[in-house]
Amino acid sequence: MIGCVSEEILARARAELAGVRGAPQTWTTLDVDPVDGGTDRNEVRRALVLWALQYDRRAEDLPLLRRLVEQEAAWRRAAGSGLGEDAALAGYLLARHRCVEDVWRHWALKGANFDAWCAYDGQYLVAAGVPETIEHVRASDHPERDPLLRYLPTALHPADVADLPGWWEWKATWFPDDPAAEVEHTWRERAELLGDQGLGR
Repeated sequence: MIGCVSEEILARARAELAGVRGAPQTWTTLDVDPVDGGTDRNEVRRALVLWALQYDRRAEDLPLLRRLVEQEAAWRRAAGSGLGEDAALAGYLLARHRCVEDVWRHWALKGANFDAWCAYDGQYLVAAGVPETIEHVRASDHPERDPLLRYLPTALHPADVADLPGWWEWKATWFPDDPAAEVEHTWRERAELLGDQGLGR
């Protein structure tokens, strides 16, 4: 059983997701919109949608997840530092779809800034499989083709490649599909992002 704080946050998240799910014409409301003070007007809205998607995963949400990852990468580039839970969650949810063409979105998120480069695991880039990803990139005319081809062979130690199933199991503990499995501080941090200090306490 989850507490009243998480229930309140989830209710808001589910309502936000309901407003954009299956409605691409509304997705501009999730796009990066910088305002004075180094903040993004739509950061909280994207976070709410991502939190709802974490616990309600559907194949048809792939286009929405792609849009969210693209916007998180754009925001991390604009911010110039940090990765953050929501960008990491967006990447994880997208990677679970194991689509080789999404390697470019993972690459953009990883390269958004120095912190993201260090924090965003290389395993995300090969979610669709190591040889499959390298073949896809090699056949592409994407402007980032050559830098990514240089990175991929050295991205993962052979032991990391061999233990990709273990890595996925480990990441699943970071982003459980059951809200009751979340650690308490996750809900506290989410309440703080919502600007609700009382809820956070």
